[in-house]
Amino acid sequence: MFDLAIRGVAKTDSTLLRLRLIGRMEATTLTGESVLPVGGKTKGLLAILALSDRKPIPRSHLAELLWSRRPDDLARASLRQEIHRLLDALSPLGVDVIDVQRHTLALKPALTSVDVERILNGGKSILRDLPSPSEVLLGELNGIDPAFSEWVEAQRARLNRHIYQVFESALRTQVDPDSILETADHLLLRDSLNEAAWRARIQAWVTKGEYAQAAALGDQVVQLFQDQLGTVPGPATMALVRGLQERIAFDTYAKTHHGPSAESDTALVPSDQAPEASGLFPGGGEGSFLSAGPPVRSLGTIAVAPLKATGSAHAESLAAELTERLEVKLVGLQTFTVVPFPEKPQGDATPLLGNTANPGTDYVLSGLVRSNCDHGENSEGYVIIRLLNLRQDGCVVWADRFELPKDTRAQRALLFYVMKSLQWSLFVSEGQRMMSRPISELSAFQMAVRALTLMLRCDVTLSSELEDLVERAYQTDQESVFVLYVRSLIRFFLHLENWSGSSQNEMEEIASAAGYVAIQLRSNPLGVWLSMLTRTFTPGQLDEAKALTAEYTGAGGVFPAIAISPSIHALKSVQALLSEDRETALSEIQMFRALRASQPLAVLSEPFSILVLEAAGNAEEARQAGAAFVSLYPRSAAGVLYYLVALAAQGNSEETERVKRQFLRLVPDVTIAGVLLRHAFLPQSMQSWLRDMLARVGIPHG
Repeated sequence: MFDLAIRGVAKTDSTLLRLRLIGRMEATTLTGESVLPVGGKTKGLLAILALSDRKPIPRSHLAELLWSRRPDDLARASLRQEIHRLLDALSPLGVDVIDVQRHTLALKPALTSVDVERILNGGKSILRDLPSPSEVLLGELNGIDPAFSEWVEAQRARLNRHIYQVFESALRTQVDPDSILETADHLLLRDSLNEAAWRARIQAWVTKGEYAQAAALGDQVVQLFQDQLGTVPGPATMALVRGLQERIAFDTYAKTHHGPSAESDTALVPSDQAPEASGLFPGGGEGSFLSAGPPVRSLGTIAVAPLKATGSAHAESLAAELTERLEVKLVGLQTFTVVPFPEKPQGDATPLLGNTANPGTDYVLSGLVRSNCDHGENSEGYVIIRLLNLRQDGCVVWADRFELPKDTRAQRALLFYVMKSLQWSLFVSEGQRMMSRPISELSAFQMAVRALTLMLRCDVTLSSELEDLVERAYQTDQESVFVLYVRSLIRFFLHLENWSGSSQNEMEEIASAAGYVAIQLRSNPLGVWLSMLTRTFTPGQLDEAKALTAEYTGAGGVFPAIAISPSIHALKSVQALLSEDRETALSEIQMFRALRASQPLAVLSEPFSILVLEAAGNAEEARQAGAAFVSLYPRSAAGVLYYLVALAAQGNSEETERVKRQFLRLVPDVTIAGVLLRHAFLPQSMQSWLRDMLARVGIPHG
């Protein structure tokens, strides 16, 4: 099927300049004459132009990628020299294939062809022409500049993702087992841990009737994952392996006892699976080819163990009541499936782990109510709550100790706080577990939680991956409220860091979607928080956002616990700033900064805290907050922008120039007009101030 010796351009290619970037770099004319530049920087310049989708690239961005450690003036001078060298090297073509403008450069599409482009723009037909896995994109240009090396790594990852997706698409549509084996083998040469390829190989041998070979492959993939990752493959792969083992065991039994044909016996698969659904037998059509065993469940499962009590009989009744209320609150979150805890644990010595034998339980919530200790007159004692991960032999992934108030409303607020903290611990734990899995193996919920985990990295270079991931999750399951929540949240933050295109209509659409999510997640404070947030940043909806905030977080609010949430303090500070109440804005943002370490979600609000501190008049703290945040999250476009604004207010400096270069590297085509478009929610006076600050540091007006 694949002939890796077939390389180069198509026979019908009549372009003047033909570029090969994978493996040994080549630049040849129509007649085969080499016009490849000699210097590494010149080659790097040509490579950047070739991999930029034929879009004009700002000279400032080119200089940043190739001379990131030089001052701006020297970098620009070096770029001018390399442009002349590149044009001289390409002069034998007799035609200008590079569009050189005062501020930009671009490779002319009609006159040039690039091997990488043909792969990225092609479908399954490109599999015939793929280079060997040992041939690396721009491998000979490693190390010419740190920024360039980082850019090259991103291009390699982009290329590999596309190749894997094309291979997996081919596996889903092929029927002939020999073709499937060949395709899977080539994919495994590139990605030895690709579970879709391993399942395809096993399924193909089953189709051919070679069950021993299929079983050997099953053992091989399990051993490979244990050796390299210290774990087993995903649920779909393990279901296929176990189903195959059961079939072989039954065949052996049937032959020994002269029983019925193994091929028609329902005992070959687990009792809750029909044979045609197990993916072990041919005849299920194209859709069943890789669907081994039951589909991955959409939600992780959690059980609430009865809280223990010590100190008094009253503590025991409190523990029983808290157990029931925790279970009810967990159900209301609508993000994880709550299953009953066994009434008769396996033994008193380890009652909390009595559920580990149940493969349907992923987490157990346990705790202890203690009343035999010193506490205030308004307190019942203390409660310790722990979250155990049963996939990791019951290790504690989250724990906290709280004073248990006597007041019923205060107890309700405490439970909301526990649920909020617990929920994010579950999200982070599940998201980290999903990071090493191929996307094709994930359910809609798992894709959403992986996207949520990626978003917490505050990395603008992940925008495309985030958007693709959350849209794929949405298309897979458009009715999952959690998927809708994550999609709205990610669309909101991507919108704020995309400083181009229309603004208000898109923001209104995001706010409307967030409002729908809030209605569906009636018992989950995350939903209403998202609705308040999106309305705050939608021009003309500030009053609605403030009313919603007061209704839900006030003294008699629906969700008392979120009133002390760091994200709510950040939201209130922005609302106060937009109302030009700088004193309240400063007070709220300082409370946010004091509490932000308690919630992973708070990192998304930190860029706003820099803006609020600066606009509210606390310039020095704004500069310190910006420096700290950008040092931890150097690819947060919003964080770098607001830090740059804070520095601009203090006058130009070496640090200002460095941060400006960093900002332009993250967002090469940024303009003041584009930034203001995304800040239409600001009062006119603040928009004018922001415009002046950006102009002061030399951001293009646009």
